[in-house]
Amino acid sequence: RQVEDDLRRLCLAGEWKPGERLPAVADLAQQYGVARNTVTKALRRLAEDGLVEIVPSWGTFRARS
Repeated sequence: RQVEDDLRRLCLAGEWKPGERLPAVADLAQQYGVARNTVTKALRRLAEDGLVEIVPSWGTFRARS
């Protein structure tokens, strides 16, 4: 839940502009010291809330407002 909360905070603070690609899941997992699955779950929850868009084989992008 901490990863999700932090990524949400970064999205809302403008860390990534709309349409900008977020770091890869593996990079985020290493950064936070968690399993890739933990990051994937956090990103899915952010996608459900409309903050990011997950594009298979391309990555995760900040949702366009």
